[in-house]
Amino acid sequence: MNIRFLLPIGIFLALVTISAVSMLSMLNGDQASKQLPSPLIGKKAPDLILAPLNTTLSTSQKKSDLKQSVENEPFLVNFFASWCAPCQKEAPFLNKLSNKIPIIGVAYKDRSDELAIFLERFGDPFIKIGFDNDGKTAINWGVYGIPETFLISNEGKIIARHAGEITNEVFNSLFIPSIQEMIR
Repeated sequence: MNIRFLLPIGIFLALVTISAVSMLSMLNGDQASKQLPSPLIGKKAPDLILAPLNTTLSTSQKKSDLKQSVENEPFLVNFFASWCAPCQKEAPFLNKLSNKIPIIGVAYKDRSDELAIFLERFGDPFIKIGFDNDGKTAINWGVYGIPETFLISNEGKIIARHAGEITNEVFNSLFIPSIQEMIR
């Protein structure tokens, strides 16, 4: 056989192997330890003035500050969407978690009808949900992918952030120590 025919096949097989290894490590959650740092840690949490779930989505719609619903206690802010597969996967854990800490949901570029189906199917762990249809709130929070979750102190500062699905392991290794440190 001629080398001109074997070289493209060899390059193709090498790329397939690298891609397969990368995909498997992502599916196994090995990427969770490679979080990008947030420049907002330790700073006051940005505004959450959004259109609430139970209103129409017109431009004249009245918006409210969702952070006012949890004053003087730690809470989570979870950026999610009905079309996001990892958001669907983390939903049962968020339902359990909502018994321990209040969670505000930010529906990222979502539709109210799709969101209603999502909440009916996977449960509603949120004390409030606001729509971020234009993505500006996500930008202000430094979100680069959903789901993304922030722990906010009772003083309104961002204490911790996790990009990706929240699992029991993530909660126990990242958020519980942060909450305990906050209480001290």
